[in-house]
Amino acid sequence: MGQKVDPRWLRAWVTKSWASEWFAKTKAQSSEFFVQDIKMRNFVEKEFVRVWISKVVVRKTHNEWEVIIFTSKTAQILGKDWEKLKAFETKFAKKFGPGYKITLKEIRVPELSAKIIAEFAASQIEARMPYRKVGKSVLEKVMQKWATGVKIMIAGRLWWTDIARSEKFIEGRVSLQTFRADIDYHYTTAMTKYGIIGIKVWISKGEIFTKKGKAKSKEL
Repeated sequence: MGQKVDPRWLRAWVTKSWASEWFAKTKAQSSEFFVQDIKMRNFVEKEFVRVWISKVVVRKTHNEWEVIIFTSKTAQILGKDWEKLKAFETKFAKKFGPGYKITLKEIRVPELSAKIIAEFAASQIEARMPYRKVGKSVLEKVMQKWATGVKIMIAGRLWWTDIARSEKFIEGRVSLQTFRADIDYHYTTAMTKYGIIGIKVWISKGEIFTKKGKAKSKEL
């Protein structure tokens, strides 16, 4: 099957749910909602850079839009007396207008989020930590939280060499061909003095079954 498709969206409605929860009645409305969805996600990512945000879910109800931010560090987003969140809501309202709601949800185990782990690895590499030490520490962190498998790939000018190459670090079992497998995936980049380092993380949390033998989605 290869690794040319994002393993999360390959399993949409099998073991994963969509990160965009809205429905459009017409083609024109669909394109409008899609562009709005992308703009809101980019705005959140620019405002909260590496604040351990696991994912952003955009939901459209009959009356308003709702942006749900899943994070393990709600205090950094809220600030003292909710000052940071109120300032963000003001900026968001100026950018997109009224009728938008911001909701925060705390995740229980950040080590099982591929996005958080990938951003952690990127921050370590940007701080000039040896990439092999970063890769092994990531494996250890994830496997301590009872993951069934983890794989990390780091590519670029590793250790400041002239020729770019890639390194893999694997522990446990990461089955990319099993639809029942609950796999989280994320890709990010580390901006270093010698170039851009690409980081891919796959985290397997086992297989999901219902009582009837069908797969069911599961949150962190």
